[in-house]
Amino acid sequence: MMLTKEQRAAAAQELASPYGRAVHLLCDGRRVSLQVQCASKTGLKYRVMTFVDGQFMGAWCKGDTPEAKFLRKHVHSLVSPARYKQAEKVFGKRAVAKDPFWNKTFTQYHPDWASGKAAIDHLCKACESVEFAPEMKA
Repeated sequence: MMLTKEQRAAAAQELASPYGRAVHLLCDGRRVSLQVQCASKTGLKYRVMTFVDGQFMGAWCKGDTPEAKFLRKHVHSLVSPARYKQAEKVFGKRAVAKDPFWNKTFTQYHPDWASGKAAIDHLCKACESVEFAPEMKA
C-alpha cells in the first residue's frame, strides 16, 4: 500500500517545522523514521535525517547493504570539472572521453535530506509499500 497525495502532504508538513518533528513509516516491512535535526554548529540549518529500525550505521553509506535504498544517493566524479576541461585541452576530447580514469565516479549514500517532501518522494519511489507506522506501545 502506498501513501496517498494527502498523506504525503501531511507528512511533509509535519517535517517542515525545525523543532524535533518526526514521521514514522513502514517501508517494505522496515520501520523508517524521518526526523528533523540540526545540521550546523550555529543551529541555523536543519535537515531531515533517516533512521532505519531506530538506528543509522555508517556502513550503509557504501551502498552494499539493503538499507541503502532508504538513503539519498549521491554520485561523485573522481575528477573535478576544471581538471577535466584542462585534460581535454592537453590530451584532446576523444582521448579523455575514452580514458576510464577521467570518467570514473563513485557513489555514496547519505542519511540527510533537504526537505521532508524529498525524503518521502524518494521512499515512495524506492519501496513497494509505504504506510504510516502504528504507534509503538510502551
